Amino acid sequence: MNRYEEVAQAILKAVGGKNNIAEAFHCVARIRLFLKDPRKVADSKLQQIPEIYEFNFTEQQLQILIGNDVNQYYEALMKYINSNKDYSNAKKGKIKMSRSIERDKKLADQIVELVGGKSNISSLIHCVTRLRFKLKDENKANDEAIKELKGVMGVAHAGGQYQVIIGNDVADIYDQIIPLLDTNIKEKTSDNEEGNTNIFNRFIKLLTRIFTPFLGTLAAAGVLKGFLVLLTVLHVLSAKSGTYLILNAAGDALFYFLPIMVGFSTARAFKINEFVGAVIGGALCYPALVAAYQAKQSIDFLGIPVVLMSYPQTLIPAIVAVWLASILYKFLNKYLPASLRLIFTPLITIAISVPLTYLVVGPITSWLSQGLASIVLWIYARASVLAGFVLAGIWQAVVLMGLHWAFIPIFLNNIATKGFDPINAMLYCTVFGQTGAALAMVIKAKDVKFKEVGWPAIISGFLGITEPIIYGVTLPHKKSFIFGSIGSAFGGAIAAIANAKMFGGFASGGIFGIPMFIDQKAGINFSFIGFCLSLVAAFVIAFIITFIWGDKVTSGDDNKKQVQLAEVKDESINAPVSGTVVELNQVKDDVFSAGTIGKGIAIMPDNDEVRAPFAGKVVSVFPTKHAIGLKSENGVELLIHLGIDTVNLSGKYFSSKVVDGQKVEKGDLLETFDRAKIQKAGYDTVVPVIVTNSVDFDEIIIEKKSGTHVGFTDQLLVAAVDQEKRAVRAVPA
Repeated sequence: MNRYEEVAQAILKAVGGKNNIAEAFHCVARIRLFLKDPRKVADSKLQQIPEIYEFNFTEQQLQILIGNDVNQYYEALMKYINSNKDYSNAKKGKIKMSRSIERDKKLADQIVELVGGKSNISSLIHCVTRLRFKLKDENKANDEAIKELKGVMGVAHAGGQYQVIIGNDVADIYDQIIPLLDTNIKEKTSDNEEGNTNIFNRFIKLLTRIFTPFLGTLAAAGVLKGFLVLLTVLHVLSAKSGTYLILNAAGDALFYFLPIMVGFSTARAFKINEFVGAVIGGALCYPALVAAYQAKQSIDFLGIPVVLMSYPQTLIPAIVAVWLASILYKFLNKYLPASLRLIFTPLITIAISVPLTYLVVGPITSWLSQGLASIVLWIYARASVLAGFVLAGIWQAVVLMGLHWAFIPIFLNNIATKGFDPINAMLYCTVFGQTGAALAMVIKAKDVKFKEVGWPAIISGFLGITEPIIYGVTLPHKKSFIFGSIGSAFGGAIAAIANAKMFGGFASGGIFGIPMFIDQKAGINFSFIGFCLSLVAAFVIAFIITFIWGDKVTSGDDNKKQVQLAEVKDESINAPVSGTVVELNQVKDDVFSAGTIGKGIAIMPDNDEVRAPFAGKVVSVFPTKHAIGLKSENGVELLIHLGIDTVNLSGKYFSSKVVDGQKVEKGDLLETFDRAKIQKAGYDTVVPVIVTNSVDFDEIIIEKKSGTHVGFTDQLLVAAVDQEKRAVRAVPA
């Protein structure tokens, strides 16, 4: 048993055992437990666990502050909570949603609404930390309201995209948004919409589409190659050993066959069959033709001489070749009979595109690639120190605007044509500059919540991801962002003086990419030492000036502004279905019966109609139609859940009469459902009625006792708030 498991067992004993836990999840530094009976918690036992910094009850949950290893403690805890549970018969949809998933879904709903609704969304993708929307009208998006959402770090308009910065949980929020949108909307962008943006934005967007899908893998392969170089330079591993050859194949495969990856991704960007793009890219690095080039063999195509060139590891030839192929592909798809398209559209496209690439596209683009690399290096050679200082100083601002995508082809093209790239070597220190500034802010801070955000962000910074630092730590306190950029500027200048270079791959940032700047032939030389000094200088300078002149975040009102709490008022809630009242703790579902989602009551229905219990709007009709989310004019957020586990019916026996965003009046028909068929299918038809934002109200009053019959005009619940107690809450400035 490891220490994480020992602590997990100690926590379980202190909170009354695993059977006393209704729900468990975690955030960046805390384990959060919803308990069935809080009276069973033994404070003295929790205090005896040295790994626990503090604990408290907040919003009906026990919060245990346990630090950066929260993931490991949580996994150990869940191991014991879920022991002896059998999930062998569980199917998709049968595992109940946790409180954290409900929270993600709520944030997803809010984001979709605030960007102008699903009708305003043309497409959606995500990268490491950002949701990247293509909106029909960006003016409909409410920037300020989105920035205020808990879980959102900021927004940006860049590269023809509306970007919502989420951080490390972006994939979870993305997964919750996609079901709210039209089918395949993330792939849907019309030609007209493309034409509405300027050429530069369209170019940036194209690069984003091409490189985003495999950029993480590209960086991972580069890191692997960098470590192999380090191991050989230190004589830990021989370049002739089988171990080296196999690992080098793993690290180098993506770069050697880069035309295939780029061809596949470019085909997707231009909306043609991805495998056609992969075949065109594969033809550029076909072994027989590569061997013919290396042997300086002369070949022709139908009597036309072919200028053979080296295409493995190249970038631009594959992009241009697939772009031209996409024009032919779409033309053939438009005019060929439907019965012939499946085979003859790719056949004709490949048969024409590949020879054309070897005859025209390949040589021209290769010369252009060489020329571009030569121009970049010529400029660098004549103003390297100034370029390093200026580019590194503004680089993180460029990243914020999403314009860094324009530089990635330059980095890769330099490596493909020259074998090295000095530009990324100058910019690499900027991650460490922002990390140094963030560390100074966190050390100075007195606000515990700020530290909870800051420490994980700093760890992300050392791993090369700066968005959590920028949006969570430095940018809200503008001076620290500027100080981080100043430190980066000096680091960039030092890298330029040392003539630092990136070799044979792509480094996205962080400590694991450092070995990629070692020259395999020269080893650890002045250039690499100067590069390392640039990282140290950026970090130390940013840390010192931020520590001296940066803001000090306190838990008081000094560095906070006041904003009004969500406007809520007393609300009367009628019965949405007719039937017999059932106490919530009698519902055969732990999430509902324990009040995990919120306070409320349940009804065993005696008819098949669901009606609006108040005036308001429809927030969400679940895709399976088994649940409806409403929001009243006075701020009550209500969930009407039709039956238990009825999500498994996939909408069968349910008929919705309203849509998301629709305004409703009290008594309006929302939905009908067939109780008899649902019961025959083996499902409990009890209807929980839950106020999901119960914490916004002082009291949720249950007006009807268990066993009482209610109709649509009967008052079921009252959400009450003492207006005199409604104060303001503080948020970081």
